[in-house]
Amino acid sequence: MSSNVSHEQIKLARKSDLYAFLIKYHNCIFTHEGSSLRPKDNHSISIRKGYCGYKDFSNGETGNPIEYLTRHMGYTFVAAVQALAGESTAFHTPDSPQADVSNIPPQFPCLINGKYKNLFAFLINRGIAAETIQMLVDHEILYQEKKRNNVVFINAERDFAELRGTYTYGKPFHGIVPNCRNDGFWWFRISKTACKAYICEAAIDAISLFELHRLWGKNEPAYYISIAGAAKQPAISRLKGSTLSLILAVDNDAAGQQCRDKNPDLEYILPEHKDWNEDLQALQEYTH
Repeated sequence: MSSNVSHEQIKLARKSDLYAFLIKYHNCIFTHEGSSLRPKDNHSISIRKGYCGYKDFSNGETGNPIEYLTRHMGYTFVAAVQALAGESTAFHTPDSPQADVSNIPPQFPCLINGKYKNLFAFLINRGIAAETIQMLVDHEILYQEKKRNNVVFINAERDFAELRGTYTYGKPFHGIVPNCRNDGFWWFRISKTACKAYICEAAIDAISLFELHRLWGKNEPAYYISIAGAAKQPAISRLKGSTLSLILAVDNDAAGQQCRDKNPDLEYILPEHKDWNEDLQALQEYTH
């Protein structure tokens, strides 16, 4: 059992209504068939109404709600237990005054059916490797939305998502899904032993910093986090309540400096250009 969740929370999560939970928070990625749900990308799985589990008819696999979220939706064990038991996230800090207490959950955009052509084209054009993009897609924390073809960076806890427009004309769209946690953030890691966290301003910058570390041969276990704006102090304050070693990696501009000034207790690193994506693109231009 994880020290971040109790036996009682695990019991509640195992007995929770998976069908109701998925309709409330992930409805757009499921097909309704009578009193059952089936994932749009895997019709062999069925989640029945009033049943606290699922069955995969292709191989006979069954499981409880925690197992479904961890095996098929990219949740960590702690995040799944906390979500199903009504808790906040894997980075939960119960005494934080910044916590979002709104009863209106965020309504995340529906994902597009088919290949994420706009998503891959946009991110590859920003210097991000296709294999890195695919890794994030496979972890179900990155997808292309159906209505406007925006890129959606959604966290594993499903309480925060950052949006990025893929069209190249006009001012690029960048926003946050309404009703997300006011102290929420997007993150990823490639090692379960990660104890260090780089706090970036945007998801593309977090991915770009990871890419730079990979290109430099710096394959350290770390979290790469986007707080979606240098002024997002509630997210930084919440992260300070974790056990992670935090490093500010916000932009090299006036807003970034204000963020560093507000958090003198944190170590920081600076991109050579305005942000880490500009550094990534500059490095690739130099090496090619």
